[in-house]
Amino acid sequence: MPRSPASAVRLLGIVSGTGVTGLGLACLLVLVIGLATAASPGAPWFTAMEVLVLLLAPFPLGLVAAVRGTGLAPGSTRLALPCMAAAMALTGVVHLSILALGSTSDPLAWPSLPHALDVLAWNGLFAIAVLLMAPAFRGEAAIHRLLIASGGLALAGLIGPITGLTALRVIGVAGHALAFPVAAALIARWFSRWRPAART
Repeated sequence: MPRSPASAVRLLGIVSGTGVTGLGLACLLVLVIGLATAASPGAPWFTAMEVLVLLLAPFPLGLVAAVRGTGLAPGSTRLALPCMAAAMALTGVVHLSILALGSTSDPLAWPSLPHALDVLAWNGLFAIAVLLMAPAFRGEAAIHRLLIASGGLALAGLIGPITGLTALRVIGVAGHALAFPVAAALIARWFSRWRPAART
């Protein structure tokens, strides 16, 4: 029996939200371990991070597409979708090229083209997409606040590259690697209860 459009949207939201949460927190864990052990490019932790980012990329896009499919805040979510698609495509190209070409130096050191593109993806396009998705959850205070925090922190991460103090990009990491996975978990739970009749 064919799945109804609402069921497909619900399933996409649950799967994408769960994927963002699981892989996002795995990325954060690997990043912390890599920093704690001073992993160099080519080290297992560094490679694992690249692979995890590539595996993660489809899920934020799927989550925005699912939210778009609910019909909530159609104006802002319509714009959120291409922003998230561009962000995930850009970061995918960056991290796939790093994996494919390899490097003995840190390709995300600043200044460098890969780092600049990754900043554009996560601290620019991703942040805008998340902030545009937030109005869909005005009736869900926790989700709404987490999405605003995620997007705001991701944007604030631009302070690092702009000032040359790249350590400050950790502000942005808190937005996309910590606040967003938590928001995604709550959105997945929200989708498990969502019905088309609940549209506002």
